[in-house]
Amino acid sequence: MAPYVTFSGRSGTMPTRHSMSLTAEPTSMNLQLVYRALRTISDWTVHGYYSEIYIEGEENVPQDGPLIIASNHHNEIIDVATLSITIPHRRQLCFWTKSTLFRNPISAFILSSSGAIPVERNPNRDDNSSKAALFHSSTMAFAKGKVIGVFPEGTSYTSPTIAQVMSGAVWAAVEYTRWQREDGRAVTKDVAIVPVGIVYTDKSRFGSSLRVQYGTPISMSDYVEDLFHNPMGASADDVAYGVVREITQRMEQQLFSMTINASDWETLYAAETLRAIVYGREHKLSLKDWVPVTQRFIDLLSDPAPSEPVGRVKESLLKYFSLLRRTDLLHSDLPCIPSSSPRLSYFLNLALPSLHTIILAPLYVPIFLLHIPACISSELMLKLVADPDRPEAFAQCRAVGGGLGAGMATMAILWKADWDRLLRLAPSPTMGAVLRSPLGKALAYLTAGWAMIRCYGLLAPGLHRRLKRAAFSSRILLGILSPRSLIDLTPYTRLPPMLPSNVYLRRHGKTAAEYWDKREEKVVEMPQPPLTAGRRLVRALLEQREETERLVQGVLGELCL
Repeated sequence: MAPYVTFSGRSGTMPTRHSMSLTAEPTSMNLQLVYRALRTISDWTVHGYYSEIYIEGEENVPQDGPLIIASNHHNEIIDVATLSITIPHRRQLCFWTKSTLFRNPISAFILSSSGAIPVERNPNRDDNSSKAALFHSSTMAFAKGKVIGVFPEGTSYTSPTIAQVMSGAVWAAVEYTRWQREDGRAVTKDVAIVPVGIVYTDKSRFGSSLRVQYGTPISMSDYVEDLFHNPMGASADDVAYGVVREITQRMEQQLFSMTINASDWETLYAAETLRAIVYGREHKLSLKDWVPVTQRFIDLLSDPAPSEPVGRVKESLLKYFSLLRRTDLLHSDLPCIPSSSPRLSYFLNLALPSLHTIILAPLYVPIFLLHIPACISSELMLKLVADPDRPEAFAQCRAVGGGLGAGMATMAILWKADWDRLLRLAPSPTMGAVLRSPLGKALAYLTAGWAMIRCYGLLAPGLHRRLKRAAFSSRILLGILSPRSLIDLTPYTRLPPMLPSNVYLRRHGKTAAEYWDKREEKVVEMPQPPLTAGRRLVRALLEQREETERLVQGVLGELCL
């Protein structure tokens, strides 16, 4: 089903100055068809994978003129697709793209045709060898009034907070402003920087939601006087550094305010679990309030010296979160009845919805023919391509794999269909004759394929939710009916292992580290418990849920909820 859409860098060396002209033409106008095709694919991918998209701040994006879109980057290609389809006025984005993707001739042609600008990225080198070419290409794009998409964090990663905000996008704006005013060139419009915050309710999960907020524009026109007015004894480069530092700070502050940031994983996990308990099925939290509410919980749980009740709540929230993770369940999956309830109550609460799904199964048979191959190819793509230590790549693998599976299943069904028998159903002999012609068959084939994919997109999310509910209901029911497990639960209430750090993150003296005022600490790996069936932890999970909800209820006033 198509999602419901609602609207509402301090480091780096000084780039080498260089002369620029408007003689270069990076892409031909007729090749912009490639960008439009990629944007259409992005529409299908994002709308097919996520159930709801909330867009805020669209009035902050001008309809024309040079522009930099500076977004956080925690979901790899999905972030690129999200910006492409949500940017107001459907403006074309020329993304800064890592240069290694240009080594393959096919990908180089596609990227160049869509306006992408190569960026040399090496975590062990910080020189000016490639910056001149990067800023030259960016200036040429700005001079044509284009929009450049930049991810100032420098890489896509998974972290409880924005780990770094680099100044490359600001330097590109400064270089263009300088170039504009060199040799008496006519100044049309100054470039502006619009920070963007992309937040996912669960970036890897099919059917989750996302929130896109376009921040307040930072116009270079506000800094022209500072940039070209050199105080006594100050060089032009020193002045430029000061301007870049101030703009980068403004950009970073907006990125932090539009996203969810915690000082550590423990606080983020506890806040997310608290949000799930407070805003459950009965009180769904809107995407508009998703970021401020979650950040409020994080701030309340971030106190280094909390009161004893709040400390107990956080500890209980983390135990509950760990058991949810070990059993591969969500808080909303659990039945709203006490763990001490009779088994018959659990059976009626869990089995009846599953029975309803079984009764309706024949109606979903046509969708099953597409959904089963989509699920299989989605998981195969995830296992074969994605790095298990990089959750930021999971969504794109699942989305692409699922699309390929559904598309191939559609083609196979149409290929095996008895078209002669189907064409006999034409309302008139003339229409039947037209449909039997080569062109008519091609049009019928494409129309039938489009209709199948369209119906699949409308019905698949509901089917997937029903199947998931039947699966976790059976696991919970088996756990309740099974004898109480005698295993030691202590290891299973510990948090799962932390993700390894990204080599492209420079954490030394960066603004995010200064924001949290935390020193680097050596992470101590805790031994992981032996693997066990999730159903053996169900009783402990339900009991921990009750304890956590009781503790949360007792400190609601202190938490100001």
